[in-house]
Amino acid sequence: MNPAALAVDAGQTEIRATLSDGRGCRTAAAPGVLRMGGRVGPDEVAAGLLAAVAGLGPVPQPPPSAGVGLSGFEAASERDLGRVAELLRRELGLASLAIASDALTALLGAIGPCDGVVVAAGTGTACLARRGDGFAKVDGWGSLLGDAGSGFAIGRAGLDSVLREFDGRGGSAALLSAAERHFGSVEDLPNRVYAAPSPSRAVASFAVEVARAATAGDERARAILADAGRELATSACAALSRLFEPDEPVLVSYTGNLFRAGPPILEPFTRAVGELRPSARVAPPSGDPLDGARLLVELRSQLAPEPGLLQLWP
Repeated sequence: MNPAALAVDAGQTEIRATLSDGRGCRTAAAPGVLRMGGRVGPDEVAAGLLAAVAGLGPVPQPPPSAGVGLSGFEAASERDLGRVAELLRRELGLASLAIASDALTALLGAIGPCDGVVVAAGTGTACLARRGDGFAKVDGWGSLLGDAGSGFAIGRAGLDSVLREFDGRGGSAALLSAAERHFGSVEDLPNRVYAAPSPSRAVASFAVEVARAATAGDERARAILADAGRELATSACAALSRLFEPDEPVLVSYTGNLFRAGPPILEPFTRAVGELRPSARVAPPSGDPLDGARLLVELRSQLAPEPGLLQLWP
């Protein structure tokens, strides 16, 4: 029988967890994790992770090994990550633990142990390229400083168009109607966003409405998604340029809820990659970041700690 393995994908929108022990696989989910820093400390992050794991039921014996892909990993200090690990190991009795940037689990889920680059786009955005033992990360700086092409960026651009239309400054009537369905009256929209427990999540939640409007043919919404696709392609090619020669064939893939919008974002992304790096090949992901967290457990013995990407505990 295969040893038990716990995998956790801790994104900003949702935390997903699976527990497999050779006899089956259980899954559970919980609300997303906030980036550590300011009022959010390691105890709060660990509590979010444990809430998702609690939905799986009793942890088996002997205890499992665990792999966690954590949004905001890069911003966390080694001390804070150690505290998260301490709490997880104490509460779950883990045999071993690997906590990685969600960019690394996104890459492993999408292309496995292969060389190439993966763009992970959800509420935030991070891009990671790999060549052998070398890595190059682009963006993932958070909504205030970066996350180009992210759900937050799309939601923010969509809401800008909403308020422009409301003011008579030229926006999108379709997005204005969508915002009224999503948030209520436009006059109350700012209060709803600013008073939300996580304003960035509230803004990013509107990206779904922008995608729907784009699919329905709204030109402003389509332009917003096309801009996002080009930004994501720019990040992917910037990461590649650090590890690969300009004319070197290389694999490009993608993952994250943002790409569920389909052609309105995937087509401009693919087209922009082709323009920036003609030798690259864009391929759909073979799995998602939760698959990457599972693979993190399997590959643990082949991996070494990597500052900003991976920490290991025996």
